[in-house]
Amino acid sequence: MLLSLLQDPLQSPEYKYHVALLLSYTYKRVFDYQSALKFLTIALGFARETPKRQRYEANIIAEQAFVYFDVHNYTKADSLIKRLAVSGFRFINPENKAVLVMQQGYLFFLNRQYSKADDAYDRAIVWMQTSNPCNLPMIYVKKIQLYDAMNREELLKEALRKSTGYADSCRIIKYHLYAYEELLKIFEKRNDASKIVEIKAKIDSLNLIYAREENISLLHDQKESILLKTKEQELLQQKTSRNRLTLILSGLTLIALLLLSGLLFYRRRQNRLEAEFLQMKAEMDAYLSVNGKVQTEGTTNPGASMGLLSERQREVFQCMTAGLSNKAIADKLCISENTVKYHIKNIYLVLEIKDRKDLLVYIRK
Repeated sequence: MLLSLLQDPLQSPEYKYHVALLLSYTYKRVFDYQSALKFLTIALGFARETPKRQRYEANIIAEQAFVYFDVHNYTKADSLIKRLAVSGFRFINPENKAVLVMQQGYLFFLNRQYSKADDAYDRAIVWMQTSNPCNLPMIYVKKIQLYDAMNREELLKEALRKSTGYADSCRIIKYHLYAYEELLKIFEKRNDASKIVEIKAKIDSLNLIYAREENISLLHDQKESILLKTKEQELLQQKTSRNRLTLILSGLTLIALLLLSGLLFYRRRQNRLEAEFLQMKAEMDAYLSVNGKVQTEGTTNPGASMGLLSERQREVFQCMTAGLSNKAIADKLCISENTVKYHIKNIYLVLEIKDRKDLLVYIRK
């Protein structure tokens, strides 16, 4: 349904921008990051045709940064985040701004710039607190990771307390898992056997609860993904069929135009030949009116002269008496114009005449 809306000429670029963005969210949910990026690119094309171009472009850059961060392409994600940071994350809503700054803090952490990372996390917490407090655990878990690297045990415990507190109040199991999985990594690094056993037991318990919820969600996501792929294939087939039909219609139109052009050319040629014939006939009539009276004495017998013509020459002679031009004679007898001229020359020699005007006089004899 959504894919067909992108091809609907009746929909505005702004409407199509939102549709493409929604499709990107959908594919991201089922971890099809390549398709998610593809539809973000499509959304960007529509965004540039709207009055809100700057706002929509900023939102798309933010979404692209999220995708690249998820696939651990931190270099690309960092480049996009810096583009937004130049304008102070203008046009970005507080929740997305919080996530982007949190990711920026994590990149500082990877580069061992711990103070900058902590400052970034604190700024992210402020924006997330005002927009969506239930997502605060993901920032506090980043702080747990940071404080372990800084050997700040008290701050680590405080970050864990706040993370589990928000996860409990919002009843989000995955944030509990996120926090305890990070703790497990910390205690495994410290080789603290008792804590490892304790944390693993807690994780196993949480996984049982999470698995039940996740399986239901996964079934819905898989069904949605299959439906999207099927619809996309149907639209591709429809587009292929339309292209084939367009090609066939274009071919038929071209053939019709060629036939029409040929017919018009033939009609013009026939009209020209008729005009030439009428002009030639008028000239012959005028010539005969002046030289019509001929002396019969001492002249060659026309019948005897005709007997000297070959069969092909007689055919050419008949065409000439019918008033056909050299071109028309060549077409009628399926010979070249040069051959026609050759026969006419010989006919004139045999009949002892000079041109077609004399020919008409000869016929009158």
